[in-house]
Amino acid sequence: MKCDIETMIKVGLGLGVLLALAYFTLPAAHAFILASGPFLLILLCPLSMIFMMKSMNSCHKENDKNTGEDKAHASIANGR
Repeated sequence: MKCDIETMIKVGLGLGVLLALAYFTLPAAHAFILASGPFLLILLCPLSMIFMMKSMNSCHKENDKNTGEDKAHASIANGR
């Protein structure tokens, strides 16, 4: 996941659409949605960073796993 201004705007608009959809479809929760909406928009940057770091970590784990398997296959092929 790229973390640039365009991505942040897309995520912000997506969250805004979700909040608007929830506001119109859940009339009993209007007060909660109005109270939590600005808080969620403020947390947009830190939450996006957390998800980006988790996705980067999972990519590194897959690469390390594949690299370890490649080294094992190479050592077997070389007779070590």
